[in-house]
Amino acid sequence: MTLPTSSVQPGFWSSSFTAEQALAGMKEYGQLVAGPNHSLYWVEYQPENNGRTAICCWRDGAIRNLTPEDITIRSRVHEYGGQSWCLMEQQLAFINGDDQQLWLQSLDDLSLQKLTDTPSCRYGAPVWDQPRNRLIAVQEEHLPGDNPVDVVNRLVAVDLSNGDVSVLHEGFDFYDQVSLSDTPVSGQIAWISWHHPHQPWTETQLVYSPFDEQGALSDPQVLINDGYALTQPQFDQQGRLHVISDHNNWWQICRVIRQSSGTELHPLEAQSEAEYAAASWQLGQCSYLLLDDLCEGGWVALSHRDGMGYLQQYREGSLQSLATEYSSFRSLTQSGTFLFCVASSTTCNAALIAIDLMNADVEVITGGGKILSDADISAPQHLTFPVQSEDAHALFYPPANDAESTTDALPPLVVFLHGGPTSAAYPTFSPKVQYWTQRGFAVADLNYRGSTGYGRDYRMKLGKQWGIVDVEDAVALVTYLTAQNAVNPQQVFIRGGSAGGYTALAALAASDCFAAGASLYGVSDLQALCVSTHKFESRYLDWLIGDPTLDHQTYVARSPVTNAAQIQCPVIFFQGLLDRVVPPEQTELMAQALRVNGVTVDVHRYADEYHGFRDPEVQQEVLELELAFYQRWL
Repeated sequence: MTLPTSSVQPGFWSSSFTAEQALAGMKEYGQLVAGPNHSLYWVEYQPENNGRTAICCWRDGAIRNLTPEDITIRSRVHEYGGQSWCLMEQQLAFINGDDQQLWLQSLDDLSLQKLTDTPSCRYGAPVWDQPRNRLIAVQEEHLPGDNPVDVVNRLVAVDLSNGDVSVLHEGFDFYDQVSLSDTPVSGQIAWISWHHPHQPWTETQLVYSPFDEQGALSDPQVLINDGYALTQPQFDQQGRLHVISDHNNWWQICRVIRQSSGTELHPLEAQSEAEYAAASWQLGQCSYLLLDDLCEGGWVALSHRDGMGYLQQYREGSLQSLATEYSSFRSLTQSGTFLFCVASSTTCNAALIAIDLMNADVEVITGGGKILSDADISAPQHLTFPVQSEDAHALFYPPANDAESTTDALPPLVVFLHGGPTSAAYPTFSPKVQYWTQRGFAVADLNYRGSTGYGRDYRMKLGKQWGIVDVEDAVALVTYLTAQNAVNPQQVFIRGGSAGGYTALAALAASDCFAAGASLYGVSDLQALCVSTHKFESRYLDWLIGDPTLDHQTYVARSPVTNAAQIQCPVIFFQGLLDRVVPPEQTELMAQALRVNGVTVDVHRYADEYHGFRDPEVQQEVLELELAFYQRWL
């Protein structure tokens, strides 16, 4: 590995790239829907507008913000939300972040109308059922007391003429990814459901039903329940059902073949050993499209393998890579011969792009700005390193600052741990990572065993092993980079948010190779988390750790608060006081345990933040405080 040199100690390099600039580059796009006449609609996170999210439209080369300034578009189903709106002919429907109700907005004069009025319920993933003049959506009812056991999820229909809500289906613990088809028969629906203690990346079911003449489900049945993780059902133009399944280790697109002897899955042609989906932490993921209007059996899909992202088109027996200048893709939508998606590269901010599938030409609609010069950008290097006779993976970012040179000092290292824990780090330009590398830090973004993007077998290694394999991988990564003479082993820091915060704290207790650490709304008491977190993850620990009753001692033994006496280095904490996923008590408990043992602790609390900070000023302060904290221990 080639590292830059500087006359100033790495970690103290001066840079004009401020935390404010880093956060200004964090604009996000998602939930894309292609409209008529080569138009595009999407939801946009706007840090310049106090971190709100709004629906925007691109038409005839101009971008228009459709959402009034006092409204933010956000669903809180599963707490993490996701798909929060849908497009209709002359209007759109969206979930208002403040009341979690469905609203309608005219596309002519942008006037608003509240559609539902069920204060105890949240809505998500609305789909327009045009022939029946209604929306089909996921409804999540929260009863008084908001105990996860009492939260009820169901599939509902909402009459667009009067807002009446009727139940289409209930009985599963969770619902997601509704797909509709009115070709060639009059009305079919498919969706993904699952029961506790499973998560959508461990085991789900594909459910199917035709509609009767009144619009009810006439014969709902589970088509596939084979113990694997199914996701993203889609009907093609002939009404044939497809779904992504990981029964062959990789999440791949399959056609669903219904026979008298049972249902079979036939993978579509030309797919490689790669992941064509990601873990469904949020509602409404879309990572593939069927191209029957262009070619029978054709498809376009995003995929990940060996730490890199790809966008490919299969048509007329030929496989073609698209937009190869980008390294990660998400949120696909199509209109005719034009494909739209969010694309990220290693050098620029995320962009909304349009691709002409006839000639592969790429047009940037918005975003994609370059906020650092090539000489100032640290590009990710994908690492595969040994641990416990297996392999783990990471993205390594060496320091990069064109103004600093001329010494051979090894840089300090910050190990980044993604949340989830069933999630992943991707090789995309991150202003927050560059904030560190600009100052002489190396960054290693760890995809420990259990992360997505490397197949089901790799993902499932976290089962009953959380706090073990992820911690082993963090320590092994430091050992590997030290052996490569890439970092200063005396100046290694570890940090993570949510589940990443748990792994950071567990690693600090398990190893003395870290000089300090940071926990952003991280888990410290596993047993307490079982009874205090929200429904979506309330049984997640059954898979990650074990049965809360039978394996009680395991919960105690793997909780960072139990092992606080083994942490001897300084720790900084950041916590939102409205957090329902990891309640503030977790941070307070851990900080107090460390103080009792004489460890230096900083705690920063934010009264208006939930799980994951959205206010740009808060995010800016966190970056600056964390940097200053580490610099104290260099």
